[in-house]
Amino acid sequence: MSAPATSAAMRVSLASGEVEWVWRMLLQGRDHLRLILAGSTTGSETDEDLLGAWEAAPESTGEPRWDALLAALTRREFEEAGLPAPAWTLVDALDDPWVMPHPFLSPERVRTQTPAWLRELNIFVPQRDLVTA
Repeated sequence: MSAPATSAAMRVSLASGEVEWVWRMLLQGRDHLRLILAGSTTGSETDEDLLGAWEAAPESTGEPRWDALLAALTRREFEEAGLPAPAWTLVDALDDPWVMPHPFLSPERVRTQTPAWLRELNIFVPQRDLVTA
């Protein structure tokens, strides 16, 4: 997946009202980026092409909050890899706090369990919800 493909998949799921699939597509895209970044140290043309696909700014998902979360996750992965993040990942904090609904945690617990780099953007998602197997 690339940033544009991830955004497009999220947009389809949002239009269908399938929030669980929006999450799946977001995290799948992030995980693909993570694998690409891990391979980028080899310097192969294939890795460079794949990484370039994440440099391209995606179209909007149709929901600014999800756009900001995609940008934040992408930026974080590039930073963790020690590489400069694409320009499109520089986003302003949301005007209003977005506390992701959670089936087991109160909104206050979601806030306290959110990593600082997301809190700075006024996005609240518990760290454990960002972990994939």
